[in-house]
Amino acid sequence: MGVTGVGKSTFISYFNSDATTGDSLISCTTTVGVYPATIGARDFYLVDTPGFDDSLRPDTEILREVADWLNQTNQANIKLAGIVYLHRICDTRMSGASAKSLRLFKKVCGEQGLPCVVLATTMWHQPPTDLEVAREQELSSKEGFWKEMVEKGSVIRRQDDGKVSATKIIGYILERRHQITLQIQDEMAQGKKLDETAAGREVDADIVKLKKHYEKELADLRRELREAQDRNDVRTQKQIMAERAETERKLQEQERKRDQLRVSMEELRRQRDEEMREHREMALQQQLDHQRAVLKQESDLHELRLRNEYETKLVQQAYTGQISRLEEELEMLRSQKERRGCVVM
Repeated sequence: MGVTGVGKSTFISYFNSDATTGDSLISCTTTVGVYPATIGARDFYLVDTPGFDDSLRPDTEILREVADWLNQTNQANIKLAGIVYLHRICDTRMSGASAKSLRLFKKVCGEQGLPCVVLATTMWHQPPTDLEVAREQELSSKEGFWKEMVEKGSVIRRQDDGKVSATKIIGYILERRHQITLQIQDEMAQGKKLDETAAGREVDADIVKLKKHYEKELADLRRELREAQDRNDVRTQKQIMAERAETERKLQEQERKRDQLRVSMEELRRQRDEEMREHREMALQQQLDHQRAVLKQESDLHELRLRNEYETKLVQQAYTGQISRLEEELEMLRSQKERRGCVVM
């Protein structure tokens, strides 16, 4: 786990080439992916998750997907051996996205999951710079960063040597032979709805903050609209009404996100099944539309080729006919000339 661009998919690609990797801050992991892998005689599975700062999806959707996957594995008695949380050592500070992702991660794990967490730092220089070493020390010792996690059993490792260091990290997890149940798995198995879990409350708190922001913005716009109406300023009224409509849309979107969190484990599974069906239908429809477009293009090209061939034949026929007529006229002129030049005795 970790924020977008930290190297999650790259880490997995060392053990399974099917993992999609990217080189931008646009997330290339859009769903939870499971990849079989092997180290020596040990078979295991690596799970890739989208980051909670995903560039294309809100945290609500990410949490729903991760929670649903964890619920399914828990019900099937499939246990996690450990979690690798990746962080760029080149980040000069803990950004807002990184801090939020870390808070959510800790809520998902709970104290019971922290002893099985490896905090792995990526993107080191070789050899490491003094600044990178100082950042590593800050992460491990500063409140609000990793200090509390380390005190409760998490370990810090450097992912600084490609597959070699990645293999050491996975080897460490496998050797411990732990089987863990995360806090969010326990909470939902006990009947809590997603918004009642620690992770759900964390996401919901961010939504509530946004809701309050938009509610204040709406109140300000209503006041400005009344003032514009008092001035009979029609142009300003139209601008404010457009802004108000957009703010109301954003406010409704936040309420929709809150509704998405008010689901039990069973309701979440049903909704996710329906979402997946709709996604597959949409993907199939897009594929069908694409195939139709390709066939239409091929048909148009074929028709154009036939038309060109037909028109070419017509031109050739017209040319041949014109030549024939000219030859006939020439022959006729020659015949007339010969007749004029003849003396009949």
